[in-house]
Amino acid sequence: MLTERPASVLPVYLLVVGISAVTRVPVLVGLAAIIGLLAADGRLDTLFTELQAADLEQLSETPQSELGPEALSPALEAAVLDLFSPEIVALFVGAVGTAIVVSILANGFGNAAAINGIYGCLYGTDGVRDAVDGVGRDWKPFVGIALAQVGILLLGAVPLAIGAGLFSVSPVAGTAATLVGGLLSVAIIIVGLLLLAFAGQAVVVDGVGFGGALRRSAGFPFRQPIPFVAYILVTLGVFGALSVLGGLFGALGVSQLTGILSPLVAIPFVDAFKTALYADRPFSPRAVDQHQSSPTETQVTDGGDQRTVDDMQTATDDETAADHEETAVDDQSPAADKPPYRQRFVGAFRDGLAALGGFVRGHPVPILAAAAVFGLAAVGGWQLTAQYALDLPPGGDVGEIFGTFPLAVFVMLAANNWLVSATAIYGGIALGVPTAVDMLLNGFIVGAVYGVVEPLTFAALVAPHGVIELPAIIIAGGLGFHLAVTVAGVFRGTRTSTELADVLRLAYRVLLGLAVVLVIASFIEAFLTPAIAELVLQ
Repeated sequence: MLTERPASVLPVYLLVVGISAVTRVPVLVGLAAIIGLLAADGRLDTLFTELQAADLEQLSETPQSELGPEALSPALEAAVLDLFSPEIVALFVGAVGTAIVVSILANGFGNAAAINGIYGCLYGTDGVRDAVDGVGRDWKPFVGIALAQVGILLLGAVPLAIGAGLFSVSPVAGTAATLVGGLLSVAIIIVGLLLLAFAGQAVVVDGVGFGGALRRSAGFPFRQPIPFVAYILVTLGVFGALSVLGGLFGALGVSQLTGILSPLVAIPFVDAFKTALYADRPFSPRAVDQHQSSPTETQVTDGGDQRTVDDMQTATDDETAADHEETAVDDQSPAADKPPYRQRFVGAFRDGLAALGGFVRGHPVPILAAAAVFGLAAVGGWQLTAQYALDLPPGGDVGEIFGTFPLAVFVMLAANNWLVSATAIYGGIALGVPTAVDMLLNGFIVGAVYGVVEPLTFAALVAPHGVIELPAIIIAGGLGFHLAVTVAGVFRGTRTSTELADVLRLAYRVLLGLAVVLVIASFIEAFLTPAIAELVLQ
C-alpha cells in the first residue's frame, strides 16, 4: 500500500505527526515562562555573571566522579540553587502535567485519523478525506481507548511499586518482591495492551462506541487466534527490524532516519496489516473487488445501526483536481498502467517542486506571517543573550568541524530539517499552535546564537546554507498557518472536510519539494560551509 498509494497513506501519517506535535507545546511554553521569570527577577543575570567568573575550563577537566556542589564556588552554587524556587518548580510540574493530558488527547485524535485513513485506503477510497472525516466522528472512543491504555500502564506499575516499597521492611524481601512484582507488572501490561490492540479497528470497521470496541477487541484473540498470532509476529518483526536499523543508524551518526522510518513506514505498515486482519479484507486495495465479501455487504453495529460498505466507499471520480495532479505518486489504476517506480519517484519530487513554487506564489500572506513570527523571536533571542556580551570565538579548526568527509552529518542535517519542516506544516492542524511554537523556537535559537557569537563568525558559519535553509523553514511555517486557517474555516462552517483534505494533500506535495531544497542546504552546510568559514575567518 505504501508503494502503491503513498499520496493517500503518507499525508495521513504526517497529519498524525502534526497532531502529536501538540504534546510538546505545554513544555516549551512552560520553559519559556520559566526563562522569562528568571530573566525578569534578575536570577538569570546572576547565574550568567557567576558563570563568567567561574573557571569553566577547570570544571570541564574535573573527573565526573569529583563533580558536585563542592566543585562550584559558593556564589555559583547559590545562583544555581536559587533557580529551583517553588514557583519555578510549580511551573515545570504544571507544564509536564498539561503535556500528559494533551498527549492522551493527541493520541486519540491521531489514531482516529490513522485507522480511518488506512481503512479507506484498503477500500481504494480517498484515505486523506476518510481520515479527516473519521477524526470528527470517532475521536471520543479513541480518546477513551487512549485513557484505557494509560490505565493499564498504571495498573501494571502497582505490583512493581509494592515490591519496591518492601525494601523499607527488609532488603531481601524487597529484592524478591521487586523481582516478582516486576514480572507481574510486565505480564499485566503486555496482556492488557494486547487485549486492546484491535479496539481502534473495532470502532472504525464495526462502527461501535468505546464499550463495544473494548469488548470486540478483547474477544478478537479468541475468535481469530491465527490472525491474532500473525499480528504479534509481524509487529515483533517490524519493530525488531526497526530497532536493528536504529542501532545501525545510531552507529553511523544518522539516528534521525529512525524518526522518519518509524512514523512513515513501520507504523503505517503495522496499522494496515492489523486493520486488514480485523476487517478480513485484502491487504492490497486492488484486490478488494475479488474478496469474498460483497462491496455492498451490511455491517451491523452494537447499537443496531447498519452500515453498508457502499456508505463508506466514496467514488473517486469526483475527487478534486489537486488529487488528480498527484497521479505521479498515487495513481489508482492497475499496476500494468503505472509507470516504473523510479519514474514515479522522480515525478513525485518534480511535482513537489512545482507545488512548492505554486504555494509561494499563491500564498504570500501566511509565509510573511511565519517570517514575522520567526523574526520577532530572533530579535527576542538576540536581546536576551547579547546583553551578556560573551562574543564566543569559533574555536578549533573550523574547516574540519564536521571531519574530512561528513556524509553522516549531511544525512543527519537533511533528515532533521525535513522533520522540522513536516512538524511545522502539519502542526497547522492544531490551529497553528505547534507551527507558531516551531517558528518561535527556531527564530529564538538563531537570535540567541547571534547574540553570543561574533557577527563575522555567525555570518561565516550560517549564511552559506542559511540563505536556503531558513527560507525553507519559514515557507513550511507559512504552509502550517495556511492549514490552520483552513481548519478554522471547517470549525466555522465556511470550509468543508474535502477542502481540508485537499490542503493536507497539497502539504504533502510541498513537503516533497522542500525535501529537495533542504537536501541542497544540508549538503552545503556539511561539505561547503566549514571551508567557506575557514576562508573568511582565517
